[in-house]
Amino acid sequence: MILKKDSQTYKKLQENRKELMPLYPFFKRYKEDFIAHFIDEIKKETGSHNIRENILKERASNFYDELFDFKTAASKSVAEEFMQVKKRGIAPLLLLQKLLSSLLLRLVSDYSDDREIFRYLTLLSDYFDAVLEYLKTLLQEDTERNFDRFAPLKEEEVEKWLPAGRVVRLMSVYKGIPIAYDGVADRSGSGSLVLQVPLERAIVAEYEGRVVCFDRRMEPFAIEMRIKRVAYRGKIAVMEVESPAWIESIVQRRKRVRVALNRPLKAKITALGRQFNVDVIDISAKGVCLQTDAGYGLPLYEQVEVTLPVPQEDGGVRNIVMRGTLQFVSTHDGSQRRYHIYLHANPRKEEILSAFVAKREIALMREIKAIAGRKRD
Repeated sequence: MILKKDSQTYKKLQENRKELMPLYPFFKRYKEDFIAHFIDEIKKETGSHNIRENILKERASNFYDELFDFKTAASKSVAEEFMQVKKRGIAPLLLLQKLLSSLLLRLVSDYSDDREIFRYLTLLSDYFDAVLEYLKTLLQEDTERNFDRFAPLKEEEVEKWLPAGRVVRLMSVYKGIPIAYDGVADRSGSGSLVLQVPLERAIVAEYEGRVVCFDRRMEPFAIEMRIKRVAYRGKIAVMEVESPAWIESIVQRRKRVRVALNRPLKAKITALGRQFNVDVIDISAKGVCLQTDAGYGLPLYEQVEVTLPVPQEDGGVRNIVMRGTLQFVSTHDGSQRRYHIYLHANPRKEEILSAFVAKREIALMREIKAIAGRKRD
């Protein structure tokens, strides 16, 4: 295992590894796909040009073998190999998260009829999360950016990462849609930090009230800034920002588009033998966020059933029922609970959700363009 022996997750896997024995044929079959995926992702990075493919194949194979060796703790070689990848300017945690997410999706597909699938997912999800945290700690030990999450940037850090004239990569979210774009860091007449960005992107950032700056050299962190004010000048907008602080990298966030709704839909969630009425806040093809004023105390990774109303083009709704796994519970506005659920939709139901998400995404992009047109006028 790619964990230390004193890790609670290591001990848990040691105690429960026999429960994962039915998956060993899957682990064996999937190894070649994992290695191929690893090599393809590495080759996308500019820092990989001088790495021979046979070396990449060997590293991926070694990592895979250690990942699913549930009897022994991590060896030093894994950490050293990940450091070598990082030193070439490649973000190894981003790479690993993609690979593990792909593996879990394949597992769900191959074992959807196995009544123990949710037990497998719980054990492996906990393990993969612990692996990412463990590697994050190792990678930070050899970097100058060993800072605390949400810690304000020091003046010299602002000058290092956001110097005047530098083109920076930014991300904002508009009603669930993550939008990445380029901007130019600058300073106002009073010395405040400002970002020059395309007008449409400023509308997105102003809506959310914040903007995130990310750079592969910062991994596994990014910089979040609050938007103080925005001035629109033709096709360009100047955003004055404040309170830059370190946050966990955006690569740790959801990978699928999850669109917000103008008005919450009414849905039902069934769990632990009880049924609850909830509001649908946002939807993706594989997930849903449900909100309620009451806290039902549902445990994480509990299997649930969701009756979800999906709006149709004729103005009606289509109710579809899906199983899911509760992945995260958050508090909103002090009292409201939000239940973030990973859905195990069959291909037909996933197609229905994907079609709705795509139409909603197009509608939101048109909404942004309409607002931009009014700003230009």
